[in-house]
Amino acid sequence: MEIDRLLNLRYDAFTENEKYVCHYLSSHLFECCSKSVDAFAQDCHVSKTLLVRFAQKLGFSGYSEMKAQIKLDLQERISDSDSLLNHITGSYNKMMDDLLKKDLSHFFSLLENARRVFVFGSGSSQVRVAGEMKRIFLPVREMIHLQGHDICRALYEIATPQDAVILISLSGESDAVVSLARELRTRSVPAISITRLKSNALASLCEENLYIASTCMTVAPGIEYETATPYFILIEFLYLSYQNYLLKR
Repeated sequence: MEIDRLLNLRYDAFTENEKYVCHYLSSHLFECCSKSVDAFAQDCHVSKTLLVRFAQKLGFSGYSEMKAQIKLDLQERISDSDSLLNHITGSYNKMMDDLLKKDLSHFFSLLENARRVFVFGSGSSQVRVAGEMKRIFLPVREMIHLQGHDICRALYEIATPQDAVILISLSGESDAVVSLARELRTRSVPAISITRLKSNALASLCEENLYIASTCMTVAPGIEYETATPYFILIEFLYLSYQNYLLKR
């Protein structure tokens, strides 16, 4: 926001009282938009003159112009938030549409006929998803949840062509999980990938590929967060669909 930029830019030039106003304003932007200069000065426990001088140090003609800029900033913030929300919910809906169109019968056949089903997550979020997949499928299909890249070699050694391995990865490009998939393929062990990207090394090595629609968003300057919710939507959908598959069988 422009007001944040100005507060940071001018902060060192503020007096102690003005720094106090700076901190108070940062936490009460919405109140500033709805209050007169007299009311807001009273809330800040400073004089109206100091508050006007503070606004002028930021480059505004006075309190009214500063308030107008804050209103504009907040409207843009709300618009950005709405756009992000629409983008995320839209990606979830598209993912569900794609899943409903996908023929999952081969995937379900692998689950049904496998002697053992191993599920492995590459990354902290994917480990949680793998654990939840084991839990949610328990009434209809026992799964063995393995985690940690040091377990890759052990999984390669114990899995057989009569088993099935579900590999959960974000990008599908992790060296460890790609190497594991390559070794499983060499030994003719059926593998299923769950990834974000539709074109990745892991997917190219697996019999079945499932995809999520994940969104990366900035939660703070320099800090980004990748949504994990699509993983959980996917595994719940798979569980319910697998139940229907078994009933029809």
